[in-house]
Amino acid sequence: MAIERTAGVSRRGAAAVGLALAIGVGIGQLTPIGPAAAEKPAPPAAPGGGPQTPSAKVPLAGVDMTQTYVNPVNLPGMAVRNIVGTMPPTDANVANTSQIPASLNQETWTAASGRTLASRSTVGFSRISENSARTGADWSALNVDGTIYLYASGAMQNAPNNNRTVWSTTDYLTWTPHEMNLGVVAPTVVQVGDKFYMAGNNTPVYQADSPTGPWTSMGSFLRPNGQTLSVGDVQFFLDTDGRLYLTYNIGSPIMGAELDPNNPRQLISDAVVMWTFDPRQEWQHIGDNKATYTHGYVEGSQLFKVGDTYYLSVASGGTEFTTYSTGVMSSDKPLSGFKETQQNPIGYGDNHPSAVYPNAGHGSFVLDKSGNLVFFYTYVIAYEEFFERRLGMDVCNVIPAGPKKGTIDCELSNTPQLAPGKKISGRDDVGLYNVATNSQAYWTSSYAPGRNPYYGGDRSLSTWWEPADNDTAPTYIRGFGTVFHISAAQIQWKELGRNFTKDNAVQYTLEYKDIATNTWQPLVDRSTNTTAYTADYVTFDRVLTNAVRLKILGTTENVKVGVHELNVFGENYNLAVSKGMINP
Repeated sequence: MAIERTAGVSRRGAAAVGLALAIGVGIGQLTPIGPAAAEKPAPPAAPGGGPQTPSAKVPLAGVDMTQTYVNPVNLPGMAVRNIVGTMPPTDANVANTSQIPASLNQETWTAASGRTLASRSTVGFSRISENSARTGADWSALNVDGTIYLYASGAMQNAPNNNRTVWSTTDYLTWTPHEMNLGVVAPTVVQVGDKFYMAGNNTPVYQADSPTGPWTSMGSFLRPNGQTLSVGDVQFFLDTDGRLYLTYNIGSPIMGAELDPNNPRQLISDAVVMWTFDPRQEWQHIGDNKATYTHGYVEGSQLFKVGDTYYLSVASGGTEFTTYSTGVMSSDKPLSGFKETQQNPIGYGDNHPSAVYPNAGHGSFVLDKSGNLVFFYTYVIAYEEFFERRLGMDVCNVIPAGPKKGTIDCELSNTPQLAPGKKISGRDDVGLYNVATNSQAYWTSSYAPGRNPYYGGDRSLSTWWEPADNDTAPTYIRGFGTVFHISAAQIQWKELGRNFTKDNAVQYTLEYKDIATNTWQPLVDRSTNTTAYTADYVTFDRVLTNAVRLKILGTTENVKVGVHELNVFGENYNLAVSKGMINP
């Protein structure tokens, strides 16, 4: 479905063009700006058919920006996790290796103990959580008659006290939270007939008549011999022939078995090994720099099917690291024969890694009613503590023919994308850049020690700008260094302290500098906002400007907030075309 709108210069931006010369932005005499080219030029072919040089973004014409999204996804009411850390009085154990398991000295070593091993070398210091933190991860999607339901780990507490929110959407743009009567860690939900079944890490199987509950316990998983099976990172898969399967394990190997669809807690086949840790594959290594060959942490498996091909996805590398990522294998059978026929992890293509940190961790693939293969994944921050995470979403394709037939092709995004099913001219990337990081031009009304305004645009979610405690009107101005046409922004809030809940909403206004009048003009007014967004994505009429101004008015729970990142999305392609610098 193509979503189109008449293209042209915004009435607010037209007058600004003529005055651009006077403010020294180096544009010169401009001719009227026409619509941008709708097609992205093909990149130059590489010798011998090898990797190609990525081409520059060309903005799509006629885009309705209200039909776009940006990662991390603007999900309301995400859970709050509060972990208080303490600093030991001594550094004696920082490099202490005495607690490393003796298993490293054995001829046979179990890779599943990997993460514990990695943490033992830093037992002297605990990570200090300065503030409570928003969190959501281990995303599991379910398509129910065209409505996508999205389940997640939240504060990582045991059932039934974990995140109880499930979000639903029919357009991927508006997400409705539903409160359930219980929540589990790393949930999975499947519909069999008119019943729904849910399970999580080391939980019973629960059943309900609705995807939002209420859920009642059926009891634990049972092996074929009747023995109880208690496992983590479980995922249901209902095949097109009505047969039901389970994959599971936190740590290598990933196991799989068939379940009784009339009693989904009962295994009717012995579990088989489906995937094991491979130290030769760097993406599976644990840690941000992937330096350790000896172990990884394979987890978060999902079995799914596209056409006649079965796919098994797994996450590896550690959920506390930004290189936490997902790989895929394929087979023509549901429980055996899985081989890697593509380059892993997801998001690495012929040109270059499309993932700009963080990568795509534990999540799930879902086929929607239009046949889109949508990938929901864990977007790692992990500043306050290991489980500080967010939601990422991108559309993947299955290559239909050629030497890469059957390959799952995903390009991870961090700029505006058309929502799944809304391509224009075969494209979902709108063709905009994040122009707020083009230069380090900024001004703020104040800043707290160590939280200066540079951090509000440094492309890192581990830092943030924070106003001083006595600042009653916090203001952040971001300059672009030149002029751009902008049409969207994303504010990634940093809530401070330990006294906010998942319902805390930030109230603010966003303005742009009108070049023609040298005045600030309104873009977005959220002065009465009551929806709790952690990454607030807003769109507006296209304007020409060289700066934006954010005014923080407060929050619904009277909580101090800062800004992880103020991202502004725009382009100056049309300006370059009008000057004869580019052949459109």
